[in-house]
Amino acid sequence: MTTAKSLLPTPRFVDTNGVRLAVHEAKPERATRDVCVVLCHGFPELAASWRHQLRPLADAGFHVLAPDLRGYGRSTGPADPTAYSIAETTADVAGLIADAGYQSAVVVGHDFGGMISWWMPHLHPERVAGVITLNTPFGYSREDPLEKYSQAYGPRNYVAHFQTPELQELMERDPARTLRFFFRRDTGSGTTLSRTGRHDPESMSYSHLLAEDEATWPGEVLVGDDELAHYAEAFARTGFGGPLSWYRSIPGNWRVQSELFPDGAVPKLTVPALMIAARRDPIRHPDLSDDLLRYVETLERRMLDTGHWTQQEDPEGTNEILVEWLTRHF
Repeated sequence: MTTAKSLLPTPRFVDTNGVRLAVHEAKPERATRDVCVVLCHGFPELAASWRHQLRPLADAGFHVLAPDLRGYGRSTGPADPTAYSIAETTADVAGLIADAGYQSAVVVGHDFGGMISWWMPHLHPERVAGVITLNTPFGYSREDPLEKYSQAYGPRNYVAHFQTPELQELMERDPARTLRFFFRRDTGSGTTLSRTGRHDPESMSYSHLLAEDEATWPGEVLVGDDELAHYAEAFARTGFGGPLSWYRSIPGNWRVQSELFPDGAVPKLTVPALMIAARRDPIRHPDLSDDLLRYVETLERRMLDTGHWTQQEDPEGTNEILVEWLTRHF
């Protein structure tokens, strides 16, 4: 079996904003771009979720950084959940960009990493040349997000479930089983993380399926044995407390946003932005990004026929879109 290290280049470690981040990177043979590209993973991923993108983007002339974000993998992370707010996580990425010797970067994010992408231009505008998100709509609300989710999807919604110690305990009991639960693709029995395939209260309470018999889970495991071993090794070592803290920091994120835009008027982003939506993602459904033009001045949208794990389910399609857009703009 392939060892965990062989999935990615050996990381270097960067001290920034009070944490030490493990950063996997790929560089072009000859530097041809003025910006670097930072790939921000989601939950419960690692830098390895970008393993198919590192070399193609470097071959297109970009210096590419894929960190294990704070609290994940070989990076450090505070025990305090409030230390995972969007103010802290964007400051981490700003530090990585500076450490790599660039004034600015294109920040690419999937899932919760997409929140970093959208908020970097608001919190660290000097460090952002462009924004790309996979699946993630711009997250802004004048209402308490936890209350809003509960009203829209019921008290069993996954964001509320992620706040509980019981779920963390269940996840940490068998990390490999937990990862087989999350990393799934559609086989006709239901889309990724959903039995209905619709963006509805049942799909949004998907995390409760983890307690059920594995044979009843929809879809099939997406990752192979080597990839699963890489992830399971990491989460067996670190647990899921840090990753879950990203969700437990949502009230803190709301406070940051409220302080930044107290009147609710969010200025439009002026940097180039690309949204790659996933047609069969019931959790981050493409319809959720229909109002993006309210927040982004220059926006392009693409659609891939995948579930939630877009860049892992269709790496070739993802790479084609990323390389075309990046080389056209930078």
